[in-house]
Formats: sequence, structure tokens, C-alpha cells
Amino acid sequence: MKTKQTWPLLLTLLTILVPTPVRADDAETLQNPALKRFYTELQTLFLKHYPKATSHRLKDKIHFEHDTRVFLVHEPLMTGEWQDPWETRGPKPGGILCDITLQKGPYQRQAVVPQTFDKRYFTTLLLAPYSPKQDAHLAVHLSYPRNVPEEFLKQFVELANAFSKYVD
Repeated sequence: MKTKQTWPLLLTLLTILVPTPVRADDAETLQNPALKRFYTELQTLFLKHYPKATSHRLKDKIHFEHDTRVFLVHEPLMTGEWQDPWETRGPKPGGILCDITLQKGPYQRQAVVPQTFDKRYFTTLLLAPYSPKQDAHLAVHLSYPRNVPEEFLKQFVELANAFSKYVD
């Protein structure tokens, strides 16, 4: 008799747990449509220089990656003392790693921008171009090895700084 009573409960649980396909309307909520054109421009640039790069756009974030690994990185504190090392993902020679986030308002963090950070195995470029039209800025972290194509770096900085032309 207990098994007859558990069937309705089991059927209810199964209908809740069965995954449903993502509809086009749902996909739009997972991606900020304002970044679509800018993402396409970036994708063209990355694939020109890094044909095997993978990328995605999720909500207000854009990510590009090719040939990366986890490094143990030591960095000095503002006092000059060394911190304990921690794991951080970065590009191998010939690789690239980029994270971009669209954030409301002007950049108000502690680090001066633009700025590069030497992570010993690679360099991280920090940019934060601002668009008064959107009242938003891009928080850009581009990590690249010493052998990054200079043409790519120049075009990337130009594109990032002109992002407001591509954001609706």
C-alpha cells in the first residue's frame, strides 16, 4: 500500500527534476543584448590572431581563452612585503586570456587605469574605458605572454577604448 502512495509523489518529483530546453526568450535573459555587437567585433579580432580561442558571453560578461594553465603567483603587498603564492589562471606562450565586464557608472577602483601588472609568467593589462552615453564602463583584464602579437594588442586596446560605438 505504501508503494501506491509514493507514485504520485515520485511523478511530481520527476517532472520537477527533468531539465527543460532553453527557449530563445530565456537565452536573451542570459546575455545582455547591448553587448552583442561589441562581442562580435572582439570575436573577429581574437579569431584572427588566435583561431582556436574559445569564448562566451554571459549576462554582462565576455570571456576569451586560448592555451592557458594554472600558475602559482607571488605578488608584493603595498608595503613591499611578499604575499603567499596563490593559484591564478594565465596564458602559456602563444595563449591569451581575457575577461570583460560591463559595469554601471564610472570606474572607481583603487588601481589606476590603464595599467599593466607583471605576473612573472605573463602580463595583465587592466583597462576601464567609460561611456557617458551608457553611464557604464568596461572592466577589462587581458592576460598575455611576452610573445603576444603587437598588432593584436594595439587593435584590442583601440577596440576596448571605443566600446561605446558598439554598445547599444
